[in-house]
Amino acid sequence: MQIRARLTLLFLLLASGILATVLFTVFWMFRQNMTEAFYQGLASKAEVTVKTVLPEIEKVQQSEPAWIAPEENTTLPYQDNISIFNSNYERVFSVNNEAVPAPVNDLANIYTRGRYKFEHFNLCAFGISATGPNGSAYIVVAEGSMDPAITTRLRNILIVSFLLGIILVAATGWYYSGKALEPVSAIISEVEHMQPSDLSRRLQPGQNQDEIRKLAVTFNHLLERVERAFMMQKMFVSNVSHELKNPLTVIRSQLDVALQRERSAAAYKSALESVLDDIRHLSETEQRLLHLARVYSSPQSIEMSAVRLDELIWQAVDQLHKQFPGARAVVHFGEMPENGEDLEILANESLLKMALVNIMNNACKYSPDNQVLLNASFHTNGRHTLEIADNGPGIPDEEKSLVFEPFYRSPRHLLSVRGTGIGLSLVKSILDLHNISVRIDDRKEGGAVFILSFN
Repeated sequence: MQIRARLTLLFLLLASGILATVLFTVFWMFRQNMTEAFYQGLASKAEVTVKTVLPEIEKVQQSEPAWIAPEENTTLPYQDNISIFNSNYERVFSVNNEAVPAPVNDLANIYTRGRYKFEHFNLCAFGISATGPNGSAYIVVAEGSMDPAITTRLRNILIVSFLLGIILVAATGWYYSGKALEPVSAIISEVEHMQPSDLSRRLQPGQNQDEIRKLAVTFNHLLERVERAFMMQKMFVSNVSHELKNPLTVIRSQLDVALQRERSAAAYKSALESVLDDIRHLSETEQRLLHLARVYSSPQSIEMSAVRLDELIWQAVDQLHKQFPGARAVVHFGEMPENGEDLEILANESLLKMALVNIMNNACKYSPDNQVLLNASFHTNGRHTLEIADNGPGIPDEEKSLVFEPFYRSPRHLLSVRGTGIGLSLVKSILDLHNISVRIDDRKEGGAVFILSFN
C-alpha cells in the first residue's frame, strides 16, 4: 500500500472514531436530557394532582376495578394515566379505570423514598408520597409514554451526518496527503534523473522548515560525501599510478643505463644506491597508502587505549631522530599537571605517533637548519594544545586548506623538496579519527606552525 493511501486510511479511521464518539455522545446526552425532562413533566403532573385531587380524595374515591395482569413486555394500550394509592397500596383513584396498577414493590419504594421514578411496561412513571386531608398516607403515580419520533429523527440525522463526514474526511485526507507528499515525489523524480557520471546535481530543499526539507538537506550532504569519495577515488587512482610509475621508470632507466656497457665498481655501486633510494621512496609511499586506506576503510576497527601525551611526544621525537638522523627537535613543555592521569588521552598510539612524526618531518624538510620546534600546553580538563613549528618559508593562505588533500603538493616545492603528497592527508585522517582539530598559522619569526587542539 502506498504511503498516500495508508495515510488517508489512517486519517479516515482516526477521524471516523472521533466523529462517531462525538455523535454518539450527542445522541446519548440528548436522550438523557429528554428523558429527564419527561420525568420532570410527570413529576409536575403528580404534584398538581396532589394539590388538586388529593384534598377531594374522599369524594372522588373509586372502587378497585377488576383487571387482568398483562404479560411481560406487553405494550399498554393507553399513553398516560394518573393514579392515587392508599397506604395499603390499593388504588383509590385513576384517570383511566382500566389502567394496570403500578407494582407493589415500586409503590413501596415511593412510600419509602418519597419520590421515585420507574418504568411500568412501556410507560415511564413517577410517584410521590403525600398526606391526605385526614392525615392518611397516599401515593400519587403519574405515567406517560415518551414519543420516540424525536430521538429517531435525531438518530437518522446523526447517521447521515456521520456518513457525509466520512466521505468528506476521506476526500480531504486523500487531497492533503497528496499535497504533503508532493515534495517526496519531487525528490524521487530528481533522484531518478541523477547519474553516477554527474554527481554535482543537488535536490531542492524547498522553503518549508519541515522533515522533508531536512531529508533533502541530509541527502545533499550524502551526495557531497559521495561526490568527494568519487573524486578522491579518481585522484587516488591517478596519483597512485603516477607515484608508482615514476620511481619504477627511474629504476628501469638507471638499470638500463648501467647495463648498456661495462662500468667500474664505483659506477655500479652508485647506480645501485640510487636504485635503493628509489625503492625506499617507493616503499615509503606504499606504507603511507596502506595506512591511509586503513584509516579510510575501517576506522571503527582501530583500537584505542589510554596514552600519556607527554610520553607519546618524546617517543615521536625519538622516532624522528631514528628515521631522519639530521633532524633536530626542540621540545618545550608548559606547566605539568600534578596528577599524571590528566595527561592521558584515548588514542591509537602507533597511528598518533605516526601523525606527529609526519608533521615534524615536514617541518624539518622545509626548515633550512632541519629544526622543528614543539611547544605543548597541558590542561587538567584534557584540552591540551601542541604547536609544531618550522623555520621555513611558510604556507600561503590559499594553500592552507589544500595541504591536507591527498597527493596535493605545493607548486613552489615540486622540484626542490621530495615528497608524495600523502603524509599530511594521512595526518589529517588520523587526527580526525582521534577528534583532534588542527589549524595552520604563520609564525612571527617566519615559517608555519601546526596547532593541534585535543578535545
